[in-house]
Amino acid sequence: MNHYIVNSINLLCLGLLFFAMKSNAQEKEYQKIESRYFNNLYQISDSIYRSEQPSRRGFTELEEKGFKTVLNVRRLREDIKKAKHTSLKLERIPLKAGLLSEDDLVQALQVIHTSKKPILIHCWHGSDRTGAIIAAYRIVVEGWEKEKAIREFRIKAFGYHEKWYPNLIELLNNLNVQKIKTQLAI
Repeated sequence: MNHYIVNSINLLCLGLLFFAMKSNAQEKEYQKIESRYFNNLYQISDSIYRSEQPSRRGFTELEEKGFKTVLNVRRLREDIKKAKHTSLKLERIPLKAGLLSEDDLVQALQVIHTSKKPILIHCWHGSDRTGAIIAAYRIVVEGWEKEKAIREFRIKAFGYHEKWYPNLIELLNNLNVQKIKTQLAI
């Protein structure tokens, strides 16, 4: 009987250890990239990154690191002047965080899906519009549960302004994932 209890306890401990290791691994699914020219640059997957508005030197650094495409979702500013000495493919979808819709997210996901990689997605701060697009990518393309993607979206380091844009959480919670997958043909 004692041997049975000891074995059961050992198995329970191994199971808890495995669960803890798996949980820690899942929490580290993004990586902050150290840069002289970015404060908010993160790698989200093998080929997808997010950041704030890059400077001229930031665009040069992106090109030097092998980036191919930059998706700017700022409403009032383009990247043409700051990126003019690079060969980066510049994409732009002018979005307003307070009015962001599912159709806007589909349009951004379509650009991500069809662009040469690696791709950087940015807005002014790299937090609200960019964060919603990344969360939608996690849900639709990577198959994350909505709750998990929203938890990542709310990570303090990403800078989500929840008091200003609570609509973004509602938008992500109400995404019609199957409809979006059909629209993207994935």
